[in-house]
Amino acid sequence: MKIFDFLFHLSQRIGEPLLRFTMGLVLLWIAGLKFVDPAPVRGMLEASLPLFAFNGFVYTLGVLEIVAALLLFAGLWVRYVGLALLLLFGGTLTIFLVAPAITYGPHNFPILSLAGQFLLKDTVLAAAAINLVAMDSARARARSEHMMNTALPSPGQSAARSENSASYSQRVVECC
Repeated sequence: MKIFDFLFHLSQRIGEPLLRFTMGLVLLWIAGLKFVDPAPVRGMLEASLPLFAFNGFVYTLGVLEIVAALLLFAGLWVRYVGLALLLLFGGTLTIFLVAPAITYGPHNFPILSLAGQFLLKDTVLAAAAINLVAMDSARARARSEHMMNTALPSPGQSAARSENSASYSQRVVECC
């Protein structure tokens, strides 16, 4: 079953960058649509959270989504971007809950309107954001533990490291 081992290893290697890239792509696309026509988002907000139903708020969301996408593409502050995305998608899911007229249209549960289907996809995006937070946090923890392990040698390693350090220092002095 070497093919499965290869596929599992490949998935582990490309999973996080692929998730960052695709999440960034989705954010860019969603943000771009806000600038082309903010009316659909403003309409959902008017029916659910009217306090936020103005173009300036929609454009601000678009700018924040673009910034988040760029940070994901660059691999910067990924866990913090993921937490911010949870707020974004949580806000969208709030519309799903507080405005059943948008979610179901003229029907009742479980028949979703087109807008309800659009909103429901944010459950998957929120789960993806949680995965970004988890993967980046695990990587940061592993990096921190590795740094601690290399910075704090065990008692048996102290003497050997001191000798290696002195030897390295001597080579640097001789070199320069």
